[in-house]
Amino acid sequence: MKLPDAKPVKENAVITSPGELLNEIRNVLSGASGLFIKVFGKKGSSRYYITILFDRSKVLAAEGQEVGSGSVITGSQAVDLFRELLKSPLVVDLYALDEIGVKVSIADNLDAYGQTPKVSIEELFSTPVQKPVEKPVPKPAPKPQEKPAPVRPPVKTVERRTEKKAPEKAGGEVEVVIEIPGGEALDGALKEYAKHLVSEAKRIRTLQLSRIVFSGELTEGVVYLNVHIYGHSEGQMRGVAEKRMLHAISKYAPIILREADIKPILRDVKVILNGKEVAPKEIVDREKKKTGKVDREGRITLSVFEDVWPYFSSMVRTAVGEISDAGIRVTGATFDIRGRREFEINAKLAVEASIPREDVEKVVRDVITRHAKELGKTIDRYITVHNIEVEVVEAVRPVASPIATSAKAQQVLAKKKELEKEVEKLLQQAGIEELSFLTEEKKKESEQALLRSRIEPAIELLKSRLHTELKLIPRVTFKWLKLNWESKGSTVYLDLEASFIKEEVGGLFGSFSGVDEGKLKQDARDTILRVIRDVSKEYGISIKLKKLHVMVR
Repeated sequence: MKLPDAKPVKENAVITSPGELLNEIRNVLSGASGLFIKVFGKKGSSRYYITILFDRSKVLAAEGQEVGSGSVITGSQAVDLFRELLKSPLVVDLYALDEIGVKVSIADNLDAYGQTPKVSIEELFSTPVQKPVEKPVPKPAPKPQEKPAPVRPPVKTVERRTEKKAPEKAGGEVEVVIEIPGGEALDGALKEYAKHLVSEAKRIRTLQLSRIVFSGELTEGVVYLNVHIYGHSEGQMRGVAEKRMLHAISKYAPIILREADIKPILRDVKVILNGKEVAPKEIVDREKKKTGKVDREGRITLSVFEDVWPYFSSMVRTAVGEISDAGIRVTGATFDIRGRREFEINAKLAVEASIPREDVEKVVRDVITRHAKELGKTIDRYITVHNIEVEVVEAVRPVASPIATSAKAQQVLAKKKELEKEVEKLLQQAGIEELSFLTEEKKKESEQALLRSRIEPAIELLKSRLHTELKLIPRVTFKWLKLNWESKGSTVYLDLEASFIKEEVGGLFGSFSGVDEGKLKQDARDTILRVIRDVSKEYGISIKLKKLHVMVR
């Protein structure tokens, strides 16, 4: 089959049971419009590769190939062969597709698409036993129908007591408890809501729900709803289960408005697995990224989850060092690493270089990409380099005194210096104090001219670096900078004012949690002081900050 180039979501995964592969497929489809899988398996002494294309609910196309003979199997035969291979362990690659990717794949494989039965995903993985379907056919059914008559009243009493049991989970019944005074009108909507929550739980491996409790307060047109979910989950999947169920509570809440025309406002949400409860705020706190400096000079900022901080901080330092060795001086850098299972590198760098901007960007991207691949192999995670922004600062160096190019001019200047020294010597010998101010003034003028030749380029470089590096501060957008300066003797005094706009971070339920304003201001102050210190050292000038005002809006 001809399929689009895509990076695998999971590669060389060893699958030991049909249920395990079904869970993997559901996990991929929860965030994609389709997927295709490449399966390697054995049947007897023969080995096969099978490729199957899915949309969200069904098989679209299937094709297999025997490794030894190279013979191709298409359509329903490939589907049957896949079911046979499911009886033994498989090695599987899973690839996610967007909507366009699915349509392009169908168009590229019309022959296989036409020959493949469009069986649902559940049917594909179910054992093809049809006899149980025929067993309920016998007609003694009317007699047992007389028994449900007395059973119906208890169901109504259960609803009045606001306790229900729904056998939605394969592992057992899920008890649904409704404790909302006067909330009988909500029973149907909450039952539908619970069905979707249980359905979501089915897609999470190792998660088994036991009880869903709805409580709260019903007012006119609004219900202030508390949702507590109880269940059991094992191993590393527990954290995934907590996150996904908390998200599902928010995701499916609009069902209540659609079914009962009553607006739900989630007030207290908890997921209690294995007797340990977790609320949305705890997950947000637990998954906070660590942001800090990774070098002694404070030029490089890294933001990544704490458990992989040591790996990425070492990688960033090494990459920046290699870039500097290539003749590109990194004056400031910010690395934002996104993702948990797979990582995406976004970086902003301020550099000084004498080579063209295009060459600088190529060197920087190549170095970071190479180190990212090496780190990915080390920690066995998939790492991509997404966005690299490079700001190139042209260094303004001190302008030396004009040097005459002709030999005649050099002779005249040398003669002039000799005459000045001769005049100073004669004045000292004659002891004429009235004319001593001439030599003093001459010295002051030359000193000021020399100082000015260093101060002005230094201030220009300072402005340029500040504009560049203030853009690198994470979680804010740099807007403008005002810089006024004056020199007194050999010291330059600065008045600085900088303005930023604070970025907002989306929360689990669409709420917004702002970034700490004090921390942002401190980051800006640290950056400004570091740049002033660097420029002062480079030009041999004393630069002091007289006034600094940082605004964050």
